[in-house]
Amino acid sequence: MKNLIQFQKASSTHQETIFSWLASPHVREFWDNSPEHKTDIKLFISGRKQPSNYFDGIFSYWVGLFHKEPYSLVMTSTVYADDSCPELWRQNLSLQGTTISIDFCIGTLNYLGKGLAAPTLEAFVKFFNETVDPKADTFFIDPNKDNLRATHVYEKAGFKLIGSFAAEQGFFIGKESFLMIKKL
Repeated sequence: MKNLIQFQKASSTHQETIFSWLASPHVREFWDNSPEHKTDIKLFISGRKQPSNYFDGIFSYWVGLFHKEPYSLVMTSTVYADDSCPELWRQNLSLQGTTISIDFCIGTLNYLGKGLAAPTLEAFVKFFNETVDPKADTFFIDPNKDNLRATHVYEKAGFKLIGSFAAEQGFFIGKESFLMIKKL
């Protein structure tokens, strides 16, 4: 199955699909659907020629394809020791390589519950390490503590639950999330 999963940088051909996913109830529950986030996606798609107010434009967006059909969205950013991130994150940064944070969803309803989430995350980590940043050796993912389905899937994909924290900024400020880590 993993060889049927591919990834592409989000492009103008994906924008309408991504925005429809963000508007879907199953995604809205755990993803930021704010105008600021959508503007950041547009700025990324257009090559970030303008600054972004959404977390200073730190995010990259990737579309997962299964049999060449878009079905998932992955949002990444590099985490640095000097970032204003929770102490739990700071304590678990890679000591020798790069730490990458991931947000992930399956956007297309027809692909939910088909056993694709864990293989997609495994394939994405491999893809990112092999084609984007070979120094990426630590991956963070931070599901909402109420999203037990995601936590289970992330464990199946090799992420280990480290602890919990409350978001200190952004759309989910004050919400409790788990920090899960996958090390290569």
